[in-house]
Amino acid sequence: MTLGGFPEVFLSGDERLARRWRRERLDRIIREDIRDLESIRNIGRLSLLVDLLRERVGGLIRISNLAEDIQVSSKTVQAWLSILERMYVVFTVLPYTKSLPRAVLKPPKVYFFDNGDVSGDEGAHFENLVATSLIKRLHYWEDREGYRYELRYLRDKEGREVDFVILKDGEIEELIELKYGDDTPSRSLRYYVERLRPKRATQIVSRVSSPFDKDGIRVTGPLSYFTGLSPSS
Repeated sequence: MTLGGFPEVFLSGDERLARRWRRERLDRIIREDIRDLESIRNIGRLSLLVDLLRERVGGLIRISNLAEDIQVSSKTVQAWLSILERMYVVFTVLPYTKSLPRAVLKPPKVYFFDNGDVSGDEGAHFENLVATSLIKRLHYWEDREGYRYELRYLRDKEGREVDFVILKDGEIEELIELKYGDDTPSRSLRYYVERLRPKRATQIVSRVSSPFDKDGIRVTGPLSYFTGLSPSS
């Protein structure tokens, strides 16, 4: 969660080395790789955008607010975000709705492919770690099974939210809620389980003594969850 997944820094176990290595990597991506591939004049503000995204992992990303913070247009922020996705720095998670155009218009969430890039508390690091593990698993399933898998989040007008929705060819396969320390099944997750009737519902808790089932929800830890689960499980 702290060092990130690149072997050099992960195997070193050295947080100071990890910070130096990460800063150099992001600087190289922004000031060399992106500059060589894209026509961006203000690299400094692109770097500022990355810093702002690092602090907002797991939250709703409002393009207009980011544009105001770094004094560029919303169109520019949207273009820069697409570039960062193509460079595998970040990936976006859109809201789940039955109408794709409506989902596109709602704020996305943004996560980093390398967990070490995340700023914030342990909860933000934990959510990003699970998000990256999920997106990698879905990419693998898509390549192996041939179905289209998507990672979304769910939020209604009353503010009831579930962190992740796994879709298989547009249909809900699983609802996933994350809690850093609370193993009590989420009220929002219970609400959506009753109404959407997904094949699976899971609450992943960073520390849980042993997995258990309650109210149609599997409460488990991340290691147990990511061990041996197949698309048909």
